[in-house]
Amino acid sequence: MTERFTIGTGERKTIKSSFLGGTVDIIYCGISGENTFSIGLLLSKGYHGHGLNLFFPKKSTYIMLDKQKFYVHNVTNENITLQLSE
Repeated sequence: MTERFTIGTGERKTIKSSFLGGTVDIIYCGISGENTFSIGLLLSKGYHGHGLNLFFPKKSTYIMLDKQKFYVHNVTNENITLQLSE
């Protein structure tokens, strides 16, 4: 397993980058409802890109983002702690 990382609400973290300049970033959007949290998935290459606003159950033990599995360790309105599966 890789080490855990924490992302605050509105913070951006790159989870994948390529030699040709494409990147995949995530932004933690906070808790959107009583039992759900939201993560923005941003895919970009050069001047082109798009974003997805994804919603997950607050009790999720793992989530899949861009074909990668992340274990969810802690979810609050202020931050989320994730760990990339190997």
